[in-house]
Amino acid sequence: MGASVASGSASFATAAQLRSLLTLLNKHKVRELDTARVYGNGRSETLLGEVSDALDTHTFDLATKAPGFTPGSLTHGNIIRACNDSLAALKQSSIDLYYLHGPDRQTSLEESCRAINQLHQERKFARFGISNFHVDEVIEIVGLCRKNNWVQPSVYQGGYNPISRGMEAELLPKLRECGIAFYAYSPLGGGFFSRPAEQLRTPPAGGRMDQMRVFQMIYVNDVSMHLLEKLTQECEKEDLTVKEATLRWLMHHSPLQEEDGIILGASSEEQMSQNLAACGGGPLPQSVVDTFEDMWKQYRAAGKGAQYSV
Repeated sequence: MGASVASGSASFATAAQLRSLLTLLNKHKVRELDTARVYGNGRSETLLGEVSDALDTHTFDLATKAPGFTPGSLTHGNIIRACNDSLAALKQSSIDLYYLHGPDRQTSLEESCRAINQLHQERKFARFGISNFHVDEVIEIVGLCRKNNWVQPSVYQGGYNPISRGMEAELLPKLRECGIAFYAYSPLGGGFFSRPAEQLRTPPAGGRMDQMRVFQMIYVNDVSMHLLEKLTQECEKEDLTVKEATLRWLMHHSPLQEEDGIILGASSEEQMSQNLAACGGGPLPQSVVDTFEDMWKQYRAAGKGAQYSV
């Protein structure tokens, strides 16, 4: 089997719903929970804090992220402040994994990494992660950390699924060289591999695709819809759903390895249960594997596929 499974926690609205989800995850031996300071404008972390007793009981490992992307977001002071705010919201003195969520190209990487190292020395987190950075920035971060004897990144979180595989060419080999695990978010393409074609073309009001038009812009086009139709037909021959086949492809046929991970999201406990069951399935029939490979080759040849960095 390839990667392990971690769970995103941004889609559950109440503490009761989240407690029920934690029971399900514990049953399936999922130990890592992923969130971020920006998810729900902080509500995701606050909700996890409301069930902190359950987190401690089941010994879940928490991951959250310092906001990036905007100029000045990853200054020394802002990183320190964001981490302390996250810990307060989560009601934790320390967490397992703390990420830089995305690049802030106005602030030097040296300044950001110095702040991360300070927090690590203060035992605010055990592992340092980075997300959405270009491979050249990964190389610079690792070099800075080694030069200064700072904590080095051990996890990279990036978008990855059967039609978003750009990281395989240059990023993944460099991560392997540096001893950095890869955690894949959007394994189902924000709903592309789990929704009927008509919903992808015309998202229902209030749905995930309606709320996050970026996924629709990335994944929904004439080329992708044609390829999805072919994949659907092949899966039906093997009595598989596209969602199940996609998650099993990630677990058994992608380049992901034991140290890597897949971040599973869900809008309901039932959906999470289905996703976990799919991840527990075995390797796919070769005909389906071949269809996934052809899908990527044709999508890439058409000049499509999301970039792994921002």
